[in-house]
Amino acid sequence: MKAGIFVYLCKRNRNHDLLMKAKLIVLFILLSTVFDSFAQTKFVFTPQWTAQAQFAGFYIADAKGFYKEAGLNVSIEHPSASNPNINRLKMGQSQFITFHLVSAMKFIDQGMELVNICQHFQQNAEMIVSHTPLKGVESLKGMKIGHWKSGFSELAFSMDNRYNLGIQWIPFVSHINLYISKAIDATMAMSYNEFIQLKIAGQKIQKEQTLYFRDIGYNVAEDGVYTTAQFYNTHKEEVRKFAEATRKGWEWACNNPEETLDIVMMYCQANNVATNRVVQRWMLEECLNLLKDINTGKRTYKLDPKGLDLANKLLIEGSVIKKPISYQQITQP
Repeated sequence: MKAGIFVYLCKRNRNHDLLMKAKLIVLFILLSTVFDSFAQTKFVFTPQWTAQAQFAGFYIADAKGFYKEAGLNVSIEHPSASNPNINRLKMGQSQFITFHLVSAMKFIDQGMELVNICQHFQQNAEMIVSHTPLKGVESLKGMKIGHWKSGFSELAFSMDNRYNLGIQWIPFVSHINLYISKAIDATMAMSYNEFIQLKIAGQKIQKEQTLYFRDIGYNVAEDGVYTTAQFYNTHKEEVRKFAEATRKGWEWACNNPEETLDIVMMYCQANNVATNRVVQRWMLEECLNLLKDINTGKRTYKLDPKGLDLANKLLIEGSVIKKPISYQQITQP
């Protein structure tokens, strides 16, 4: 078609100027095609939340050029409360996102086709922090407990339903103010995030006031990298390269924690996140531990089939999903 335009213009008029114009038109079209081709190689990665050490491996893969070395043009774009990463994935604004395993399973159960391409966090960091001592799950009965408005509370809801606790769930965005003001009896927290914030805020929290999900049979893997089944099936090589470069980023972070912290702070500053090095160091140390399998101590970056079985059992018993999600369904090997 492009050559046809050129011939047509030449036949119409052999004038040299017109011929040159025709060549320029063809050149412009060809260059546009090339540029379009390059544009298609640009991929957007969006984590769950604002810049922080929870996403250190991705920042390293970007800053150290691991994505570029793999031939990928990757842009890291953080979400907002009004446009979370799952929405960006649905709209095609992002091609890769991080998500908790149980959150991904909930969306798959609802009909969305998601594929886990890298499971970096092998352990669970969720916990409940109470103003009063807790003596097991039954202590939560009838409590008013804060949870994340943006999601990630599926295990907590499942536990509530499973044990008929009758918890009154109060949503919050990202702050610890509800707990500090004692407007709630307890709050959901991540061991690497809100729990640290509470301690820095001067809260004297005793061990008896905390309940870790991993200690009550809910040690379900958390952060993994997801894409849509459609994107996976049409970009398998790029997906493989992204997963491998991301893994390389996390491994580098494990071996170079202080320089990793420098890079994390750089991303925090670039995204106008109010934080400090002490908080991010604490978060990084905790997150690097979450990379390890609790039984073997190894970093596999793969979803454990047994871990998926546990998640299926808990979510079905807690009425969060209707039917089990198969390993092949969520990994598309």
